[in-house]
Amino acid sequence: MSTVNNLDKSFATNQRVVVFASVMALIISVINGLMTAHAYEVSGKRVYVVGAAGTFSALAAAPEAHTPFEMRNLVRQFMKTMFAHDQYTFKANLDAALPLIDDTDGRRIYGGFKKGQVWENYVHYGARQVLDVDSIVLQTKQRPYSATAYCRQRIFMGDQQSAPTGLAAHFNLTEVSRSEQNPYGLQLTNFDYVPYTPPVTKEEQAFLKNQASDRAAKIAALKAAAGATTTPPASKSAPAE
Repeated sequence: MSTVNNLDKSFATNQRVVVFASVMALIISVINGLMTAHAYEVSGKRVYVVGAAGTFSALAAAPEAHTPFEMRNLVRQFMKTMFAHDQYTFKANLDAALPLIDDTDGRRIYGGFKKGQVWENYVHYGARQVLDVDSIVLQTKQRPYSATAYCRQRIFMGDQQSAPTGLAAHFNLTEVSRSEQNPYGLQLTNFDYVPYTPPVTKEEQAFLKNQASDRAAKIAALKAAAGATTTPPASKSAPAE
């Protein structure tokens, strides 16, 4: 009888062991599945860089991530292609610029060119426009992003050139799908011309401060010199009787 009891106890113990082992196997399988899925997800976001030392992997940026460098390149390319051309590059430059801006704003700018007969003047006078981008001020703390571009534009007619004139514009940077015509994934919207008032850099502020100090010192020195030459001589005392 004791042997049967021992067998029953042994059988019950084995059952518990089997159940425990099955539960642990199930848990391990679930963990392995989750880890495998995570590995595939990470590997899908990984790019590989091939160099002289070998091949290295790096996590790619999220598709919606846009760097300030990329934003500035977009703005610089738009301003230079939309506002700098001649009779030969006019159409090609506009074809490159228009996909970077909202249709309504692009048509408005092009309408201004048509009204001002820009292309006809290029042909008639052999003229061309050159544009230099002075600075681009970005706002990336909240969406939609925005930017202000400060540029200087010059017009050449043969050997003659006009004095540089300021050209500034403010606009939003709205996220769109990337394409061959617009690889930046951003588009200019709410385009509007603004006064040309570029921000003053720290170096320029220091220069202006030193310039003002030098001017004040020179004025003070001139005043001191003028005061010394106009001071009347001291009167002589009367002789004693």
